[in-house]
Amino acid sequence: MRFLRPADGHRDHRHRHRRGQSLVEFAIVLPILLLLTVVALDFGRVYLGWINLQSMSRIAANLAANNPTAWQGGGDADVKATYQNQIRSDALATNCQLPTVAGVTTAPAPVFIDRNGNGATDDLGDSASVGLSCTFELITPGIKSILGNSITVSASSVFPVSNGMTDTMGGGPSGSAPTAAFTGNGTLAPNSLTGVAPFTVNFRDTSGGSPAIWLWTFPDDGTTSSLQDPLDHTFTTQGTFIVTMQVTNAWGTDTESMGITVVAPTTVDFNYVLSSPNAPSTAQFTDNSSPGGTSYDWTFGSGQGTGTGTSVSHVYNTAGTYSVTLTVTYPTGPVAVTKSITLGSALCTVPNFIGMKRNDAQALYTSKSFTGTVSSGPGAPNGNFTILSQSLTYTSPVPCNSNITVNNP
Repeated sequence: MRFLRPADGHRDHRHRHRRGQSLVEFAIVLPILLLLTVVALDFGRVYLGWINLQSMSRIAANLAANNPTAWQGGGDADVKATYQNQIRSDALATNCQLPTVAGVTTAPAPVFIDRNGNGATDDLGDSASVGLSCTFELITPGIKSILGNSITVSASSVFPVSNGMTDTMGGGPSGSAPTAAFTGNGTLAPNSLTGVAPFTVNFRDTSGGSPAIWLWTFPDDGTTSSLQDPLDHTFTTQGTFIVTMQVTNAWGTDTESMGITVVAPTTVDFNYVLSSPNAPSTAQFTDNSSPGGTSYDWTFGSGQGTGTGTSVSHVYNTAGTYSVTLTVTYPTGPVAVTKSITLGSALCTVPNFIGMKRNDAQALYTSKSFTGTVSSGPGAPNGNFTILSQSLTYTSPVPCNSNITVNNP
């Protein structure tokens, strides 16, 4: 027994007091840390939405600047529908709640500005402006009590009108060559895209300067398209392909391009070799998956443990069927495959019966030629045998630890 001196007891009491105080402080701070984490996630969502909103406004303003007359008079219903569909689809992809007009989600129309003061808003030098606002729902209770259940963010973009005619020095009409531009899956060229085959890309023209002719070239399969928006094109071949779009009007031609990288789908597989078809047996597993994996994780079956690496081994001591799973992690995510392994029951090694009696009433058994099926029998201790046949053949490698019964009809 150890007796504490008064000073020791005092120090021990202070130690317990400080430990209890730390737990109390942690319990007080924990809700604050959780609240700050949720607040960070909430504002992170809103910030990402604002970035996407900026991209949406730029694409919409570019489309409006390329088609300024579509909003004059009766306008061009197809262009205005393309404008609305582009914004609505982008907003849906980012969980952006646009304003509703008569119960219909509607993007605000572009605003055209007469920059040169000639009374028109659709010729060179003028501009098209698009302002968008989105409402994002908040999830943090404390923030909701201050800002309400939602927060509205806004973004705007201005693009110069690339269409129209100007009168120069009293001469005839003149214009400018178009400016080629397009998007693939919402990404503006010349930015590139990467996907796993088959990789489908939605292409949309956003060119300026009112082009009259379009020529798309897809080098993966050698096809071309003269449509303004060829929309979906599926890449099935692995490699990097430069998609080009050439636009032409009466004053010239311009070309834009986008790199599309297509990678082969990942395949996860493995081989195994058993030291014996019956338990106990050692299984040697070898990965045979597509290259590029960063980690290899194995499960050897229920209750059999796990392993890592491209080559692993595991010992199965009991007969049965085991589900073995290999999970390979690639930069695009984890991929798994499962295979079944079945192991038979262990066999007993049958000893030489020469010189052994079948029972006390019979003479010594002198033959070692037997034919039959060997199985473990219950109840008898090691070394006792019951022979139900005149013959027996054995090749089993495992020693017997119970009764042997020979069944031969």
